[in-house]
Amino acid sequence: MHWPPDLLAAIALGLFCAGVPMVRAILGGQTGDFARVEQQGGSIFLGRGLMNTGYWMLQPVVRLCVATRVSPANLSWLSLVPGVLAGVAGARGHWGFAAWGLFASALLDVLDGAVARAASQASARGAILDSVLDRYVEACFFAGAMIYYHASLPAQALVFAAFFGSMMITYSTAKAEALQLTPPRGSMKRSDRLALLIVGTALAPFSQRWLESPGALRAWPVLGAIGLIAVLANVSAAARFISLSRQSES
Repeated sequence: MHWPPDLLAAIALGLFCAGVPMVRAILGGQTGDFARVEQQGGSIFLGRGLMNTGYWMLQPVVRLCVATRVSPANLSWLSLVPGVLAGVAGARGHWGFAAWGLFASALLDVLDGAVARAASQASARGAILDSVLDRYVEACFFAGAMIYYHASLPAQALVFAAFFGSMMITYSTAKAEALQLTPPRGSMKRSDRLALLIVGTALAPFSQRWLESPGALRAWPVLGAIGLIAVLANVSAAARFISLSRQSES
């Protein structure tokens, strides 16, 4: 049976994500929360266990980057590359490769901050660069999805709603910090959105091969992930702005 490279890429990503926690358990990796995980907290979409496993996996890379004096800013710029490629892959319907692009971009996004803290190079300038590049990564992916669903106006509207909600959540946090208010916690922060998109894109090749007709490929898992983001991100953004409004009046 011939399996397309896109499907094989999705299988490889699934095996990798399942294998890392097993390796950590076998090697007796660090238990308890990393400081960054404790600060950010988990969610129903991305639990503390997975976040801690990701930080544990990256620790050797963090030490190597610090030892070789790799700039956190360079890592931030590097995270843009797989993010852009994820958008290109999505536009062409290669969702398995899009999943790898999003996953690699997410790891590099975590890595740049971890290296900055470990090397005592954390700065406002670095945080701004990281935030801006994160927005470009999301924009590239949603643009790719918009191109892929060019024949379906409802699907395009869903993509736009997801992108708008994502940007409004980011804006609410930035506005809170600018006004010296406490940024409200809520669902659909960037890590949640990435987790949903990675799962959706990784499942899409399976759906396209066995659940969808060849003449009308819709990549339903991708649409499902985007739909969840469209609804929950906008609800979360509205709740955040209400919370900020109440804080500003007190």
